[in-house]
Amino acid sequence: MPILFLLIGLVAFSQEVELDAPWLTVYDPEGNPRWEVSLERLVKTDFGWEGEGVEVRLYWERELRFTLRADRLTADRLGRNWTLSGEVSGQAGELRISCRQADWGKGLTLTELAAEGEGLSLSAAQASWEEGSEVFLTEVRVESHGWNLELATAVYRLDTGLLLGQGAEIAGHGYLIEAEELELHPEQGELLLKGARLVPGA
Repeated sequence: MPILFLLIGLVAFSQEVELDAPWLTVYDPEGNPRWEVSLERLVKTDFGWEGEGVEVRLYWERELRFTLRADRLTADRLGRNWTLSGEVSGQAGELRISCRQADWGKGLTLTELAAEGEGLSLSAAQASWEEGSEVFLTEVRVESHGWNLELATAVYRLDTGLLLGQGAEIAGHGYLIEAEELELHPEQGELLLKGARLVPGA
């Protein structure tokens, strides 16, 4: 925690300040870690902070949910909102992930997400997470066990690896199917559909 007080104390000064290898931990009201960030280099600017060589760890109820590594970090003066850019990669549950940009405010937003895990390859225009184990996805494409899925929206559960989707189009194994809802268990190779119909002429 000393670094937290140091950062707040430096906000009042206008000159550039550089800190080598800082570490910051933010706690929730119960005293559990909410997120941690370590940097190889941190510089104070007129607008906030800029860092290089970044690793961020995000927690929920003492469980590590995300680990993100990036070339660069920019943050506001109090460090409440920050953005990771450059080569952003890491881990979310059992998934290896990468994205164009990661933003933290009230929660985490990943832009142009790509993810790989056992039996699953996934991309999404955007992923958002605030608390718990559910990650909300938009404009989702999934490859799993010979199926290609396109989903308007989906939820991925970090604790179980379960993918729940809506507005699905499924192609594979000689079929083209539209479904109102789907449930994908990638590790088991199970795909359950609701409100499904075969597309004629596929």
